[in-house]
Amino acid sequence: MLPLQMSTVEIAPIDSSFAQLEKAFFLLSEVNRKHHEYIKAKYKINGLEMEIIQLIELEGRKKMKEIGQYFNVKLSTLTSIIDKIEKQRLVKRVNSSSDRRVVFLEVTKKGQKLYQDYQEHVKAISTLIQNEMEETQIQSLVNGLSTMSQFVEGQTAG
Repeated sequence: MLPLQMSTVEIAPIDSSFAQLEKAFFLLSEVNRKHHEYIKAKYKINGLEMEIIQLIELEGRKKMKEIGQYFNVKLSTLTSIIDKIEKQRLVKRVNSSSDRRVVFLEVTKKGQKLYQDYQEHVKAISTLIQNEMEETQIQSLVNGLSTMSQFVEGQTAG
C-alpha cells in the first residue's frame, strides 16, 4: 500500500459552491502536505528540493537565478538549499563558459535515479486514481486543474 492516503474528512453537502471549493482546496493541501512528508521520509530531501530536481529534469539545466524566481526564493536562501542537495550529489553547479558569474544547475546521475524512482511513485498514485474514477471524471479533473493553474498563474504574473 502506498503511504499517501486521502483524509478521513469528507466533503459534506454545502450550500455554496465557494464553500465546496474552499474545502476541496483544503483537502488538496492536506494531500500535498502528506506527499511532501513521504518525499522527506523516503528520499531524505524536502518537497522544495524535490521540486527543484523535477524542474531541472523536465526543463533542462537552469540558472540559479531562474530557479529562485520560479520558486520565489531569495538567492541567498536558494544557495543553502542547493548546497544541501549538491552535497548529496543530486545536482551539480556548472559555470557558464561565456560568463563565469552565471551558474547553471544540472541533475546528476544519482539525482536522475532518485527522480525516476519518484516518478514510479507518482505513476502508482495516478494508477490508483484511474482505477477509482471514470474517464470522464478524470478528464474533468484534469481540465479543472489546468484551468485553475492558468488562472492562478495569470493572477500572480507580473
